[in-house]
Amino acid sequence: MPDWSVKIVGEPGKLATFVVDRNDVKPGNPLVAAQNDLVSWNNTTDDTHEPWPANPDGSPILPETAVPRGSTYYMSDPIPPRSSSRPSWLVPQNSPTGGTTMLYCCLLHPKEQGKIIISAS
Repeated sequence: MPDWSVKIVGEPGKLATFVVDRNDVKPGNPLVAAQNDLVSWNNTTDDTHEPWPANPDGSPILPETAVPRGSTYYMSDPIPPRSSSRPSWLVPQNSPTGGTTMLYCCLLHPKEQGKIIISAS
């Protein structure tokens, strides 16, 4: 069960981006992770961010009340500036839509979007 890190990067006043923290993954490419891998986010910006499951249009797919801390699709508590996410997110078998592409956005800034491909173990 590997641990993966995604950096949240950006400049003040601009949208942040999610970048897989690996030299062999180009910025903008999704994280490829298997079921039961752990994912954490490293917020390198001066803003708070919160990864959240998203629809294809980037909007949050589930309301906050449907995703309590500890549930399958709860990705992280709000991540303060210059901090790491808590808790780590355990990759499920499928996305909320049943597919293997997990789209996510920042709950606080929905135009900030990322993607995780859930691969076969």
